Amino acid sequence: MPVDEQAQRLVDLPIIPNGWGWAATGVGPDFAVLLLAADTPFDARRAGRTTRYRLYRRTVGSFDVFEFQHEGAAYTHVQPIGDGNFLLVTPGIYEAMRDKRNGDVWNSEGRLIGKILLGDGINNVQTSVRSEVWVGYHDEGVYGAGEPGLACFDAAGKRVLSFADSVADDDRVPVIDDCYALNVAADDDVWVYYFKAFPLVRLVDKRLGAIWPDTPGVGAHAFAVGERTVLFAGDYGAPSSLTRYFPESGRSEMGHAIADGHQLDFTRAIGRADRLYLVANSAIWLVQAD
Repeated sequence: MPVDEQAQRLVDLPIIPNGWGWAATGVGPDFAVLLLAADTPFDARRAGRTTRYRLYRRTVGSFDVFEFQHEGAAYTHVQPIGDGNFLLVTPGIYEAMRDKRNGDVWNSEGRLIGKILLGDGINNVQTSVRSEVWVGYHDEGVYGAGEPGLACFDAAGKRVLSFADSVADDDRVPVIDDCYALNVAADDDVWVYYFKAFPLVRLVDKRLGAIWPDTPGVGAHAFAVGERTVLFAGDYGAPSSLTRYFPESGRSEMGHAIADGHQLDFTRAIGRADRLYLVANSAIWLVQAD
């Protein structure tokens, strides 16, 4: 029998100008929602076209809005970094980019104040309270560019952790072929779920804390971690499904997020600590792992 989760409507998406689209959605370590809109589609941005952006940061009851213009970037990830600044990340290193450093730091006045190199084939980006940048790579980054599956950088762009070099081993922890989902729950508490074996791995102080090798191989693209359960979002055959996993027993239950008596068909999901943020019906919804 499906086990459904009641979703709370967190905030409506802002209305953006005609012809614009959403380029990135992020949640910071303080659970603040960040949204990035662009007036140019991704392929044109990747080809180098100058683009106007609007960055929305949710405060209590409303959004702060910052506008700026840039060329030679195709942002798909947004996170807070430093003292009131924002990290915008292009997922690859493209020919039109004059500077191959693909992590751009912007301030709230719309000025580009820094750049860091985060690598090619990026699938996930989350920052921590102390502004470390955790990056998960998909298979093209791993096998096409030699990225380590998961890496951590300090705020200046120095890599301080390579999963392939420091965590993976032949006996217990498989290498990451494709980082499906990442959850930076706290500065020293980071979780990752990945192909091809689909283990759930917990890093504590950048070292292996625990591994659950027999999690559901559902191909989830986000997850939330509670005291008793892990809540996975998405499935190969049912992209808007939720799977509740019980690490102690290995048991799992599949269901959906429900709002106003109806199933939420979400198009994007983000996991932070015990919270799962779902984008659906022109709003962001919240469910929590228990």
